[in-house]
Amino acid sequence: MRDLVSHVKENLLREKEDMFVSGETVRPGILVVINGTDWELEDELEYELKDSDEIVFISTLHGG
Repeated sequence: MRDLVSHVKENLLREKEDMFVSGETVRPGILVVINGTDWELEDELEYELKDSDEIVFISTLHGG
């Protein structure tokens, strides 16, 4: 997961990366789901991705 977060930061979010990452991890308010499971239950950045994995990033921050 560490490599995926780094890839997203460096290649997909060039202008607004601070809204997604803090240091080398995702910011609070971003829910990361690995195959339907919260990444906190999957060792977060230490999780080793597999070809069949489905990763979803969900922002829980919104306006009112």
